[in-house]
Amino acid sequence: MGLPDIVIEFSRKAVVAIQSGTLGVVGIILKDAKNNGAMVLRGSDEIPDGDSAFSAANTAYIERAFKGTPSKVIIYTLPEDAENYNAAFKFFATQKINYIVGAPDISKTEAEAMATWIKGIRSKSIRRPVAVLPNVEGDTRAVINFSVVNYSATDQIEAGEEHFTEAEYCSRIAGLLAGLNLRVSATYKPLSELTQIPSAEDEEVDAAVDEGKLTLYNDGERIVIARGVNSLITVTEVETEDLKKIKINAIQDLIEGDIYSTINQSYIGNYSNSYDNKCLLITAIKGYLKGLEATESGKGYLKADSSNIEINVTKQKQYLESIGVDTSDMDEQAIKEANTGSHVFLKGTISILDAIEDIDIFINKE
Repeated sequence: MGLPDIVIEFSRKAVVAIQSGTLGVVGIILKDAKNNGAMVLRGSDEIPDGDSAFSAANTAYIERAFKGTPSKVIIYTLPEDAENYNAAFKFFATQKINYIVGAPDISKTEAEAMATWIKGIRSKSIRRPVAVLPNVEGDTRAVINFSVVNYSATDQIEAGEEHFTEAEYCSRIAGLLAGLNLRVSATYKPLSELTQIPSAEDEEVDAAVDEGKLTLYNDGERIVIARGVNSLITVTEVETEDLKKIKINAIQDLIEGDIYSTINQSYIGNYSNSYDNKCLLITAIKGYLKGLEATESGKGYLKADSSNIEINVTKQKQYLESIGVDTSDMDEQAIKEANTGSHVFLKGTISILDAIEDIDIFINKE
């Protein structure tokens, strides 16, 4: 029989959106001669120093992640001569993380393997990590393709005298995203330490965003993230247009993860599957969603009075008929109250609030 199946479906009119994890956690895979294995850091002051210090490049890479104020950074360090990331993948498959990056010198092959692994994790489990990778065209919500327009070996990302490759700067992007309040987006978030990026026309930056690239933009005063997007390009009924936004993705990930955790910890195996107990679960989920709405006491992630959860009568009826129950004379309430074994069928509606990013102003001059 395996573990109980829980499928949470968020429906919004003619489209469906589904999503990941615990807010604010960054995972980092490193290769180093020291500190092999797992390590959890809650601040840059906890980065090992002295005889146990990472290499200078790895230490700086971790420090850049903490510039974005994530709640913590989980590191898995492989030996310097490790042929692949498999041991790190096995470890992070069991961790609750929001964003994950490879080593500062990650190769193209390693980045592509990481993209494949992250998509597999999201499709096969409740975990919803998102990888920030340099120049990997994933066409998926699971991968943020960090790619700077007109970047080259001689025209890089600069912070004063320091020069960064795209791979070396991925930890900074991951840390920034992990530290953001979900009421705001990454769009136009400044990277205050940067002093120079490769020159690019606005049209080139727009094209990069349309290609699913998280890129940088110099607005003449600051260097900022051009638009908070992941690598999703191909839109379907499930992979909807709004899921290209990192903010929308993160909120839906949070909701799914929180609902799953609550059900897993508090309901599965602890209650008989009666109609009253299904209503108890519905009430709990409704209360949770209400707390995310834009109300005086809510978090402002969802539109006010937009959330609903109820028994999925259609699926419940299909299940009853599949086990030989004649539902032809049953009204809706009878179907809701019917015995469905160990199965609970629910459906819901939410409306996730985006951030203000596109403003159209017309000024009439008299």
